[in-house]
Amino acid sequence: TITFIPPDGEFELMRYRVKEGIRLPFRLVPTIQEQGRSRVSINLKVHANYESRTFANNVTIKIPVPPSTATARVTTTRGRARFEPEQKAIVWRIKRYAGDAESFLSAEVDTVQTTKGKSWNRPPISMEFQVPLFAASGLHVRFLKVYDKSGYQSTRWVRYITRAGEYQCRI
Repeated sequence: TITFIPPDGEFELMRYRVKEGIRLPFRLVPTIQEQGRSRVSINLKVHANYESRTFANNVTIKIPVPPSTATARVTTTRGRARFEPEQKAIVWRIKRYAGDAESFLSAEVDTVQTTKGKSWNRPPISMEFQVPLFAASGLHVRFLKVYDKSGYQSTRWVRYITRAGEYQCRI
């Protein structure tokens, strides 16, 4: 039971963090193969682990590439992806991602040979998204009742949204 005096307008009543029993909204399956010293082959499968009637919005996936990357040829089954040299990554943007769907990205990256001969440390793939009406924690409000002695008519509603904070996949 939570008792409080609500302020005027929209406000956030509660924020919480869960460490166990989390249903991750996306599963990433990367395959990265270094072919010699001048080529890297990247394949990425993304699967949405939420119901098909739910959609994720503004999905952005950043796949890091070696710092010596010259060009990248990228193909996807959904959305748009391109090599962005200033971010040293292939950035894949999908406006709306349906639940229980799979998408694929394939890229051939050509690198410039350097004299340093340093190996690539493979930073993690990062992801940003919003999934309305999905609670990754499984927490749901089953009952909401507002008591108001002053006669004020309040609107009762709960909004569930899952956002990526630090969503990463190590490669």
